[in-house]
Amino acid sequence: MHPLVAEILLRRGHETNEEIKSFLYPSLNNLCDPYELRQMHEAIELLKDTVVNNRRIVILGDYDVDGITATAIMLEFLRGSGAQNLDFFIPNRLKHGYGLTETSTDILLEMNPDLVITVDNGITAALEVQRLNNEGVKTIVTDHHLADVNLLPSGIVVNPNHPECSYPFKKISGCGVALKLIMALRKSLRESEWWTAEHPEPNLRYSLDLAALGTVADVVPLVEENRVITHHGLLVMNEKPRIAIQVLQRLKKVNTISSRTLAFQFAPLLNAAGRLQDADMAVRFLLSEDREEAEKMAQKLDSANLERREKEEEMLETALNLAETQKQDPALILASPEFHEGINGIVATRLVELFYKPVIVLTENEIKLKGSGRSIPELNLKDALSDCSDLLERFGGHAAAAGCSLIPDNFSEFRKRFIALCVERLPASLDPKLQLDGSLELPELTNMFVEQLDRLQPFGEGNPEPTFSVKTPEMPFMRFKENHVKWQVNGNVEIIGWNRANTFAEKPPSRLAVNLGFNEFRGRRKIQLTIQDSRV
Repeated sequence: MHPLVAEILLRRGHETNEEIKSFLYPSLNNLCDPYELRQMHEAIELLKDTVVNNRRIVILGDYDVDGITATAIMLEFLRGSGAQNLDFFIPNRLKHGYGLTETSTDILLEMNPDLVITVDNGITAALEVQRLNNEGVKTIVTDHHLADVNLLPSGIVVNPNHPECSYPFKKISGCGVALKLIMALRKSLRESEWWTAEHPEPNLRYSLDLAALGTVADVVPLVEENRVITHHGLLVMNEKPRIAIQVLQRLKKVNTISSRTLAFQFAPLLNAAGRLQDADMAVRFLLSEDREEAEKMAQKLDSANLERREKEEEMLETALNLAETQKQDPALILASPEFHEGINGIVATRLVELFYKPVIVLTENEIKLKGSGRSIPELNLKDALSDCSDLLERFGGHAAAAGCSLIPDNFSEFRKRFIALCVERLPASLDPKLQLDGSLELPELTNMFVEQLDRLQPFGEGNPEPTFSVKTPEMPFMRFKENHVKWQVNGNVEIIGWNRANTFAEKPPSRLAVNLGFNEFRGRRKIQLTIQDSRV
């Protein structure tokens, strides 16, 4: 093993041979027992009884990719198990709000379910769960979001982050919890001798592609169970892709699918459905067994994503103008009637990247302000919102990403308190630090070294792509497509920099921070260094 690769493994906490082997060769045997999740036994007894007696089940999903894939995982397995009285509902972000709201509950009751299963939502829906139960509807809440003890639903709740749950891995995604539920149900049905020639026992390996997609899209750490799920899900996608994945590969001109493909090409397209329209189509697309139908849906999703990008640029321009008046503040809290609720989170993310401070972007109208926030590692956004909860109608999320809503009369006080909390909790000087994994000399680069780095994949949150410092080549760079730069170091190594031509022309860098990979074109493979940062 190359010394730099060994050093990266050690720095990321893989010290013994056993730990390194477990990381480099993720095994499905390392997945935790789903019955370690609190109330999994009760959930399975209720769900099995409902399936066996052909009672009506409705899955309540969420409109992001984690919720979409969790819904698809549940539907696909239950259909394969012989459940015929089955439906799903994903709330519209603008019409119904997130998760199990009063409006969503109205719609669920009209669907006449015997059992409602929430996926990727429900952990704060105590009143709505109680209302369903009072109407004679049984419930299983599955979620992974952090729990507020004052809003916990009664009844069966399967969530690794429930205060009373001792599950060993707390960072699993919503679709990961759904996967655990069907793992446990499959085992229980096997013990009841349910599986027959007509309904053979499903191979859950072919659900891992959906679980990997949702896991990467939800930006949970790609370590431990999440790494196992993502690694094997990517293997399924590349070896035996379902029709939807084949269609996406062709649409996006992708040969080999990586975690980067999921994060930057597939997930945005699926997310666009829930941002601008209804997420139902994304679920139907993922489960489609008709190629022609899947291709038509993919085109619609791609068009929605294009529309999303156009709206995002318009919103970013408005947001940057508003941010001018808050430059000295430790956080940005931006509100406008021009902001589209489904795109607030993306714009907040881009503003965090530009300003390196917490950002909340709110859609404003006469009745309510509602939106999304993104944070930096130095501030737990969920905790900060919790400390403003008396001013909020609803809030929820994680340390790095959360959502909230409030009435206009509370906005001024909310802004004042949130800024005060940031002043109290953030250091006086904030400076994003790029973590380098070492320094490289360009002549040292070999295919073997890059291949060894590739074995650290899948990259993502919790397992970032290794970044190295290299000296800028002495030869001048070439411009391509006006804004981009390229150095052709030799016949086998090239350096690419996106949107850096003007900056480098004005201030040539002395060193570059780069990620390494292979670029394959027309059967020829080159080592490609992609610039992430530079130093003059």
